[in-house]
Amino acid sequence: MYSFTQIKQAIDNAGVKLILVNLSDDLADSFRSQHIITDDVTATSDFDRALATCERAVIKRYLPQRSEKPRLRNWLTQVLGNAEYADELVSHCKKLHFKKGDIIAEQGNEADCMHFIMKCRIAIIVRLRNGRTLRVRSLGFHTTIGEMGLISRQARSATIKAEADSVLYALSLDAYQRIARENPDLNRALMTYVIEAMADRLNFASKAMGVLRR
Repeated sequence: MYSFTQIKQAIDNAGVKLILVNLSDDLADSFRSQHIITDDVTATSDFDRALATCERAVIKRYLPQRSEKPRLRNWLTQVLGNAEYADELVSHCKKLHFKKGDIIAEQGNEADCMHFIMKCRIAIIVRLRNGRTLRVRSLGFHTTIGEMGLISRQARSATIKAEADSVLYALSLDAYQRIARENPDLNRALMTYVIEAMADRLNFASKAMGVLRR
């Protein structure tokens, strides 16, 4: 208790929010009696929920700083390095709306499209062999989902769920194959972006595994 009291004092001075995970009922009661759990401290049941709480706080803090609505064409121009490429890619995409709680794609189903996220918060959920599910991360606007399955033609490796009302643009398998046939330069630019996005996610996964091993 003395050690946790010191930790609480240190984070209060630093302006950091404390989230406690996997506390037993007895331990939670003891922490409350020692004023370690207070109104500014969150106690949650597992690491996944704690991570989700942090992600929501970060999104809420930084999203309002953007003064303009994100636009698909502007974003794709930036990532593809060419406005004409962006225009053509946008012309192949279909705008989709999802409500909070909607399933966008189901693990194990055919990967028949990739999505460009414009307005939303998306949860990536993996169904484990024991029947449990694990929410591995959240994704916000200006990211993509489903690109790996679309390119490799493998089944969806995770379920994608809208955690808020969302707007996405879908590039279907047929449209992707048409681009590959008719505009190889655009296809190369798109693949370069996809590779960079996948490398970033692999880096995130490696860091997450390192934390969980501690």
